[in-house]
Amino acid sequence: MLGTPLMDASTALVDAATTAFLIGSAGVATVVGASAVAVGLTVRRIRRSPALATATLRLALLKETGPRREVVRLRLQLRQSVEGGRATIGAARSDAGLPGEAPALFRRIQREAELVDQHLGVLQSEDDSAALRAALPGMRRRVDELVGLVRELRAAVAAGLQASSDAGMAELGADVAREITALRAGRERLRGADHVLPAPNPTGKGAIR
Repeated sequence: MLGTPLMDASTALVDAATTAFLIGSAGVATVVGASAVAVGLTVRRIRRSPALATATLRLALLKETGPRREVVRLRLQLRQSVEGGRATIGAARSDAGLPGEAPALFRRIQREAELVDQHLGVLQSEDDSAALRAALPGMRRRVDELVGLVRELRAAVAAGLQASSDAGMAELGADVAREITALRAGRERLRGADHVLPAPNPTGKGAIR
């Protein structure tokens, strides 16, 4: 009968359309999910950005007053010190003649600095001014200690780089001097060869008659 093939064809079209819709929906869901993950990762990276954290503290330093302002100042001082150490030690290579423990020591300093910064963050939200004033001297000493350790480690790394550079420059200068001497000697040998007269022909062949 004619109706049956038509019904089969209609059913097949509906099935194909349903399948295409499901595939398209799955694709859209995948794209949306991937976009959501990407946005989440971007937001987390922004939140962890050292530059953004420093800018936030600078803004808070302008807004806060009293003991809270001192807390923000300590956090900013600690963060700037750690970032400076990261820039110095991160640029130094262990194969450049530097102490191999410098990166490990700096990581320990970073971990301690994170704990101190967390403590300062709690104090920044403290409403009791008397409690803040009581806690500030101890926190100030701790921040000064960490800043001093970073300064000493940076100085040691810089001194190591300087010593490595001095040794390398001395070796490089000696190599360049040797090469220049060799080039000059070769040039003088070539000039001497140009002035040597050809040896006489003992057989007399080729002589002009």
